[in-house]
Amino acid sequence: MTRREILRYTAHATGAAVSGPLLTTILSGCKPEEADYSTDYPLQFFGEKDFAKVKDLIDVILPETDSPSASEVNVHKMIDAMVGTVYKKEDRIVYKKGFSVLVRYLKREAGNKEYLTLQSDEKIKMLQKLDQSDDQKLRNARTAYLHLKQQTIAYYLSTEEIAKKYLNYLPVPGDYEACIPIADVGGKAWAL
Repeated sequence: MTRREILRYTAHATGAAVSGPLLTTILSGCKPEEADYSTDYPLQFFGEKDFAKVKDLIDVILPETDSPSASEVNVHKMIDAMVGTVYKKEDRIVYKKGFSVLVRYLKREAGNKEYLTLQSDEKIKMLQKLDQSDDQKLRNARTAYLHLKQQTIAYYLSTEEIAKKYLNYLPVPGDYEACIPIADVGGKAWAL
């Protein structure tokens, strides 16, 4: 990953805001796969088991539909690289604590089963419940989940494949036009 890409991802991560109702519109069910903790990617922040959970969580947030899933465009690797190489030490500590709280929540909700072994519909229900919760006891787990969800969507939309194939992509922008109908740009949103 180049320095320019890291700066771009950081800008997207800090500027992206995601609404809660988006979760219910983008989740779908799939058959669970066997847990595979091995990776050929050199991990920067997460251990192999946590990295596998991140990969699974982002695919629940953005599953494969008519576009690729989040992990198919390597969002989990971007998250690991950003947190491991760009975040300040204090921010990495906070992120790690938050992710640990999220993992404990998932285990507790699963009845102490391993999260990765659950069916897709169980995972979706757990995450929807957390996303919509106003229980103060779940505040830290919800915050960690919402942060992961925000990163997932921001990094997904900033990938070259998604930008070029599913969004309007113009690497060298032309004249600024403030208010134009979406039909004038092919019915697609602009890539970040």
